[in-house]
Amino acid sequence: MSEDETGMPLLRLRNVEKHFGAVQALAGVDFDVPIGKVTALVGDNGAGKSVLTKTIAGIFEASSGDIFWEGEKVHIRSPKDSAALGIEIVYQDLALCDNLDVVENMFLGRERVSKRFLDEDEMERAATSTLADLHVRTVRSVRQDVDSLSGGQRQSIAVAKAVMWNSKLVILDEPTAALGVAQTRQVLALVRRLADQGLAVVMISHNMNDVFAVSDRIAVLRLGQMVAEGPASKFDQSMIVDLMTSGRTERTVPEKKHEATGAEELEKAADDVNAHEDNTPKSEAVETYISTHSGTQSFGEYLKSAWSRIKAGQSGVLPVVLGLVLIGAIFQSQNANFLSAGNIVNLLVQGSVFMLIGMGQVFVLLLGEIDLSLGFVAGIGGVVVTELVQPGMAWPWWAAILAALVVTAFIGLVQGSLITRLKLPSFVVTLAGLLGFQGVMIVLLGTGGTIPIPNQTINNLANGTLSPLVGWTLMIVVLVVYAATTTLRHNQRKKSGLVTPPDGLVVVKIAAAALAGIVLVVICNIQRGNPAFPFSGMPWVIPIVFAVLVLWSTVLGRTRFGRYIYAIGGNAEAARRAGISLANIRTAAFVLAAMTAGVGGIIYASRLQSMSTSFDGGTIVLYVVATAVIGGTSLFGGRGHPLHAVLGGIVIASIVNGMALLGLSAAVQFMATAVVLVASITVDVVVRRRGGGAR
Repeated sequence: MSEDETGMPLLRLRNVEKHFGAVQALAGVDFDVPIGKVTALVGDNGAGKSVLTKTIAGIFEASSGDIFWEGEKVHIRSPKDSAALGIEIVYQDLALCDNLDVVENMFLGRERVSKRFLDEDEMERAATSTLADLHVRTVRSVRQDVDSLSGGQRQSIAVAKAVMWNSKLVILDEPTAALGVAQTRQVLALVRRLADQGLAVVMISHNMNDVFAVSDRIAVLRLGQMVAEGPASKFDQSMIVDLMTSGRTERTVPEKKHEATGAEELEKAADDVNAHEDNTPKSEAVETYISTHSGTQSFGEYLKSAWSRIKAGQSGVLPVVLGLVLIGAIFQSQNANFLSAGNIVNLLVQGSVFMLIGMGQVFVLLLGEIDLSLGFVAGIGGVVVTELVQPGMAWPWWAAILAALVVTAFIGLVQGSLITRLKLPSFVVTLAGLLGFQGVMIVLLGTGGTIPIPNQTINNLANGTLSPLVGWTLMIVVLVVYAATTTLRHNQRKKSGLVTPPDGLVVVKIAAAALAGIVLVVICNIQRGNPAFPFSGMPWVIPIVFAVLVLWSTVLGRTRFGRYIYAIGGNAEAARRAGISLANIRTAAFVLAAMTAGVGGIIYASRLQSMSTSFDGGTIVLYVVATAVIGGTSLFGGRGHPLHAVLGGIVIASIVNGMALLGLSAAVQFMATAVVLVASITVDVVVRRRGGGAR
């Protein structure tokens, strides 16, 4: 037995037992794990291998027996205890989130932050360094989504994730299951390299060829008992089969020197298989890996990478942007007023309510849930503001808005708690909310029907306009901030030696943003009234929608909370194993969704300058779901962005507005929106299937 400097194995189990009621899963197990060696744990199905490793990992607590770590007796009661010791486990299902990239998966639950925001550059450097140390050369980019990786690449990422936290013991559960020949050899080379770097490795496997290829020691479990344990040289495959089936063997193995296959030899064999299958020389493959992992990309490399993502279905907002261009062209050809300044501004204001509530719905959809109550939650937000600014109460406008947001956030907290704590289906809870909050609105509004809003500031939120000077000033400030942050981030990545897009692309992005801002301000400042009633300027609601978009984009893209929402939507079990509190994150998402709906309800009330019992929250929430999905957010969770709700809102507003200009009935408008929604969901399903088929 190989021992460390103290003469003791890294991990020792003595007389460990585990009971599940009357069932004894482990019976007096003794098990030693030395450092710098691969210990293969073998046994038939039901032998207790998973229970033993989960007991070591802290998922189960041993019923009795002693566990020694580096010679000291320890108590492992939770995964946190085992992680603190330096024990990591790679499960057979790998526990990776397909919708996150390599870096995001490797740091899930242990993200590095700087000034409360995710330090993406530092995490990318650390992930790249870890993969390089382990000689993982088949991953083209650490910014690839995991769903685009092969089985062997995914296994390599899971192992790298386990060893990058100063681990001392890594447990691998069937690491080569369902892998091809080349991928198996790559993973075995990685396993061997872990031991060569001084880590203790426990590998569970049913494949005896893999066991003898890399293991230094073999331990055999049968019916919860350790029936044999020792150097691999004292076993052969026939002996192990006897021990697994009967618990004893009369076979003997001639004296021989067993040496596990070296990592370099396994890697060479894997490269030879890859070269034979792909007709790609090994040196070329390695060179490609290096060239895509550092430095500034050329325009050709960037376009090639972008085209690869598009072919894989990762086209971002491109389909909806092209759809908007097509919609605009069709309606403009039928009515010359569709793209007039007045109509464009009008449809942006019309769609603002859907955009705002839709951004709230995105939080819920990212979790793979749905909130059918947001329409009437928005209505309650509008009612609260309306009631509080009435002459009898005369609250300041800002206090009324704050109160409305608190009320709607509380509604989200209650519904989120029912869903996450009591495990009730979100569809049922929020459907009940849709019905119940409609009744609450009627109670709050009374029998008066319609209540006007006497506060001019509230009414101006959707109806007021900025002066041309203020509009230009606001646009310039936003553009300067965007240009500065984009350039600074680009230069920081270049300085750190990370992959960066071409310098010219940064200029193109800033120029495109400037052009869009200039066009928007020019359109808003065009005279939209008539000589008797001149009317121009950017509506207040446009900066409001933009501010909410920037806020929620930052929360989802730059904070741990946002990362965890995506992780839960992609693979809730992987998020749980990473130490993420699923209940807290899910509840918070419902709170933010309801509060954002409250903002949309306030804008709705402002636009009508009143609230009434005719408020149709049911129709609004259906449009809101359509808004998010049409924009690109997945109904299945894990993929989406607040920008999708904004783009989807523009699409729906364009359809409704354009058909109204053509004099088409509401029935035709509903059917057209339905067709667009079905097409969007179809694209979502096709993309998910393509991503799954890539493996």
